[in-house]
Amino acid sequence: MPDSVTTLPALPAEVLAQFPADDLLACIFATSITALVLLKPVLAADGTVTDFTFELLSEAAQRMLRLPARPTRTHSQLVPGTLAPGGIFEFYCEVLASGQPGHREFNYQLDGFDDYYRLAARRVGAGLLVSFTDTSDEERTPVEQALRESQAREQAALALAELERTRLEELLAQAPVAIGLFEGPELRITVANERMAALWGRPLAEVLGRPLLEAVPELRGQGFDELMEQVSRTLVPVTGTEAPAAMLRAGQMQTTYYNFVYQPLFDAHGTLRGVLDVAVEVTEQVLARRLIEEKEQQANQLNEELATANEELQAANEEILANNDELHRTQQALRELNQELEARVADRTHALNQALVETERQREYLRQQQHRLTQVLSEVPASVATLEGPEHRFSFFNANYQALVGGRARLGATVAEALPEMVPQGFIELLNEVFATGRPYVGVESSVMIDDAHTGQSAQRFIDFVYQPLTNEAGQPHGILAFVVDSTDKVLSRQLVAQANDGLTVANTALDTTNRQLTRTNADLDMFVYAASHDLRQPINNLVGLFGELERSVTFADPAEGELLLPMLHQALHQLSTTVDDLALVGQTQQNTGLPTEPVSLPDLTQEVLQSLQPQMQAARARVTVDFAAAPTVVYSRANLRTILVNLLGNSLKYADPARPCRVHVSVWKDAGRPVLLVEDNGLGFNMHRHQDELFQLFRRFHTHTEGTGVGLYLINRIVQSNGGRIEVESEVGEGTSFRVYL
Repeated sequence: MPDSVTTLPALPAEVLAQFPADDLLACIFATSITALVLLKPVLAADGTVTDFTFELLSEAAQRMLRLPARPTRTHSQLVPGTLAPGGIFEFYCEVLASGQPGHREFNYQLDGFDDYYRLAARRVGAGLLVSFTDTSDEERTPVEQALRESQAREQAALALAELERTRLEELLAQAPVAIGLFEGPELRITVANERMAALWGRPLAEVLGRPLLEAVPELRGQGFDELMEQVSRTLVPVTGTEAPAAMLRAGQMQTTYYNFVYQPLFDAHGTLRGVLDVAVEVTEQVLARRLIEEKEQQANQLNEELATANEELQAANEEILANNDELHRTQQALRELNQELEARVADRTHALNQALVETERQREYLRQQQHRLTQVLSEVPASVATLEGPEHRFSFFNANYQALVGGRARLGATVAEALPEMVPQGFIELLNEVFATGRPYVGVESSVMIDDAHTGQSAQRFIDFVYQPLTNEAGQPHGILAFVVDSTDKVLSRQLVAQANDGLTVANTALDTTNRQLTRTNADLDMFVYAASHDLRQPINNLVGLFGELERSVTFADPAEGELLLPMLHQALHQLSTTVDDLALVGQTQQNTGLPTEPVSLPDLTQEVLQSLQPQMQAARARVTVDFAAAPTVVYSRANLRTILVNLLGNSLKYADPARPCRVHVSVWKDAGRPVLLVEDNGLGFNMHRHQDELFQLFRRFHTHTEGTGVGLYLINRIVQSNGGRIEVESEVGEGTSFRVYL
């Protein structure tokens, strides 16, 4: 800022003697018809003017601006429209910097004003003296009038654009995923939400407006910028699944994992604006899965050691015979274990039957109660409780929950008061974290010590549980839903089986006996799964009908509670019904493995399957071609062959690449006289190297953007293996998948 300022002529001394300067200035500010304002600049650390404060307004200025004599807010806060390029703020900065007086006329149509103004500004000391008048009453030329109307339209358009920008910012801020927009060859960050800034580990204000590799330098050399440049060049989206990235966490570089989509973003004219990044961090899921894989590898290694030990036992047969008494005791223990397992299955079956009877009895009772929905929750076959406020006070719990905690839950009491043993075990800290962050917590087979109110002793239990935050209309947590399933029997049974497997190393004869027993047990369990899933269908249908009746007839005292609970119950019933249907399908497949074979026409059966999949074909824009010249008829179970075709063709349509029309080819050829069914598609594909060992596992899925439970490939593998065949798979991400079924 220059020190030189245009010098004003001094007032004559005799004038100042008759009119003192202080009184003269006060009178001018009080009586001047022209509005007068004293502005003081707000300076940044480098001396740049960032704003002005209102030091004093004349009475005319107070009337015209509708402000007090000394406003507390700054110039940009009161009239933000002046910050536009070439606007009033820029004019003030020029006068202050040059030290020369300035004059300007403005047509200002923002911040509640719509008039023509004539301004004069002059630097006084460290600030500015501004005088202005309203010239809107002066006659305008046609050109000025047209300009005024054009400016009015422009201001309206700017206001609409500002409204749209505000809505976009609200959408980005509330989006449940990280979102960022990168523009230009340097990938400048022009838009990002707080979730994206959190992934980068930096404040949002620190990264906006900067090139990506400058704002987040640790991403250099990891290939993400190259993928964005590829999207900009080809205009084809790029997706990443569990992609690793070295990121700065707590001052150290750590490997994290993300699912992301790089999508080209176009403006209204179809011109590429930039690359939109939508990302979700899945580090915890990847690390958890890898830990499970390591455990499975350890288990496989132990099985190999077990096999080696069995071979040594066979070589030492004479020693085994010498310990015949020990073998007899081992056999007796295994028989007792099998009897205990059978008793547990019988107990579970009996308990299930009792639960079904109790559900039917409660159905009639619930019709007569005012709080019907609460009673339905009370019959959920799990322990359910709701906790209100940061103190986690009980507002509801069902009978299963009360039974789990020994009858000590009390409405209005906190968890720490009713169940003090939960405090040192860390469960109160988990509740605090869920309430503070609004993120759910899932525990699997967690060990918990629960006090017995009658004996005063603690008993160890194993539980699967979910702490789900309950939020209000503003999205703020007001409580927590605790959903607990007692998995103690499952864990103890698995431990008993593990102990039994350890005992099998004692003798090869005992191993053979146990294998036969386990085979019978597995068959019984398959029959139990089939029977249980079949028997559960009608109660679930009854629950769906009952819930529909309750939804039509029950009125919540608190509408917000209904809006929260009803979608949760809808989703729970849908998931329960889907799971039971899939279990029934697994059991039915087990029952159908021995179906008789017959000559089956592949063209006719394929046409029948495609007709049933017509809606999916239309949705995927699919074209299916066939070639059965090598073997138009095969000898196989028609029902099983139809199941194979339905699942393979259904997967090809379900996992079609949205970036291109779906293409599927079905053919058959022979290998050493044996028919081989081939199904090829150009869909999303998956990483065979990563997932080949878990491809045919029950409930395993590699894409989660569509509905499904991961049962289809398990079923067809069981069918093919039971008929002496095998399945070979080839797949690449973004290229498609091929299934070869050796019938």
